[in-house]
Amino acid sequence: MTDFPSPAEMLEKTKFPGADATEVYFSGAKTLSVEYGGSSYKKKEISEDKGYGVRIINGRRVGFSHTNIPENFSRAAETAARLSKYSPKTGFSFEPPPKEYPKIKTTDKRISGLPPDLAFTAMEEILGGLRKYAEPTRISVSFSEASESLANTEGLSASCCYTDATIYAEAKKGEGTGYSLYSSRMLPENFEDIGEEAGKIAKAMAFPSPIPTQEVLVKFSPDMLTSLLGFLLFSFDGDNKRRGISRLERGKDVFSQDFTLFSDPLSEGDSSGIFDGDGVPSVSLPLIEKGKVKNFFYDRQTAALEGVNDKGSCQRPDYASSPAPGISNLVIDVGDFSGEPDEKFLEIVSFHGLHTANPVSGDFGVDVDVSFLCGNGEKKAVSDILLTGNIFNLFNNIKHIGKKQFVHANLVSPEIWFSDLHIIGK
Repeated sequence: MTDFPSPAEMLEKTKFPGADATEVYFSGAKTLSVEYGGSSYKKKEISEDKGYGVRIINGRRVGFSHTNIPENFSRAAETAARLSKYSPKTGFSFEPPPKEYPKIKTTDKRISGLPPDLAFTAMEEILGGLRKYAEPTRISVSFSEASESLANTEGLSASCCYTDATIYAEAKKGEGTGYSLYSSRMLPENFEDIGEEAGKIAKAMAFPSPIPTQEVLVKFSPDMLTSLLGFLLFSFDGDNKRRGISRLERGKDVFSQDFTLFSDPLSEGDSSGIFDGDGVPSVSLPLIEKGKVKNFFYDRQTAALEGVNDKGSCQRPDYASSPAPGISNLVIDVGDFSGEPDEKFLEIVSFHGLHTANPVSGDFGVDVDVSFLCGNGEKKAVSDILLTGNIFNLFNNIKHIGKKQFVHANLVSPEIWFSDLHIIGK
């Protein structure tokens, strides 16, 4: 097996001619995946990927390169140095060593070693829960062990280990389909519940009814709320702010005064970590506070390009990815609403088509394929709906926010009901 020395060791033993400052980043992940489709297991696969990313500052210009072969590290460093000639001059510098990093739990020892028996047991329990209500069409179970580490010539050295559990279950009952998604650093309390959720939705959607065109109160599933927030956060990206394609300004009241949103890598979501991709210690970043735009998210390099002092939101999906601004876990403050609204509302479980929306204007239109009309103690499956709106108006027209938060992948949020959304039905 190839030995990958630590970033600090690579810094010490590699010569960087002409470099004013250097940073070495390492990431590695090993993943066990089990797939089920139709009526049989489709595959069991173990994959592994690890390597280095290197950034060099030369004459106030930054270059980046990467390699997954330790023996080629010097060549990657030379490439980064050459590429630095083509980047703009900035005041960018690498993060100095902090006093300390926060301490949070980012691993589940039950995932350590990626035991195949755990994956197959999980699969059987998911299948058992799903088959109570519908038939399985596809199930994927993945467990991962990962680590990342960073060192630079400012004296910073940091490392952290992670585990991840990612599960997707899809079901069918007649014409109805349903799915369930789980993603966390930790194992779920119960695998069977994941299958049951997908099966129940498929069974309920077996005989959907049409719904007329109208303005209606809407609650989105956690998965769809996450998608909408991702669309909204285009306008909070520091690079989009720098390029002048975000319509937002700090301090402006744009959203409902009941709406407060944070990017928080220290919360329970699946994007938790103790430092960002620059090595900056993790802290909670308020993006929206009581409807007011508070901050944009930046990495150090983007902030230097714009000439601002923001930092702490550098994301690196892997060693081969150039550092860029990004969010971690999204946390929405609780409200004071409990129970369900007295008026009817549409619960939207699944839609598609958001990728065609305009992130600058915020206008969107999506096809809703799984939803329920709720009211008077009843819940009726409805489909063939087109939902149209504007993302800024959506988060300014919040009717209710629940008292209790739930955790879904990288979202920590209460239930939210949005007023007067326009749906086009039959």
